[in-house]
Amino acid sequence: MKRLFVILAAALTLASCETKVQDVPEISVEQSEYSVSSTGGTMIIPVYSTGIDDVRISYKWHSDEWETDENGDMTPKEGWCKVVKVINDYQVTRDLPAWLSGLQIEIKPNEVAAERTAYVTASSFTKSVVITINQTAKME
Repeated sequence: MKRLFVILAAALTLASCETKVQDVPEISVEQSEYSVSSTGGTMIIPVYSTGIDDVRISYKWHSDEWETDENGDMTPKEGWCKVVKVINDYQVTRDLPAWLSGLQIEIKPNEVAAERTAYVTASSFTKSVVITINQTAKME
């Protein structure tokens, strides 16, 4: 029994001497809200993460996501804001590397006299961040 205790104590001592880097998913942005002009265009949003796994876009108004026909049936509408690509530029330093990435977003011109809002959600493993994009109304 005494020998088992000594072996257990030695194992605990060795385990406590190891320095481990704890890899946890993370994702963040320097700026969580952008205002873009009614003319639209392309923009790049810098994202610091342990890898972007998914990017989704939702809209403030239901009518920006769906078209409803005369029967009330809904079909998905092509959105005015879309992800062109996820840009990865990183150096691996850990099992779950952290790096600066970018989301290239394309914004279509706003042809109506009302501001519109899109929400870009980027995910890294179990963490996510929401970026708000406000586009100004068309100037008459």
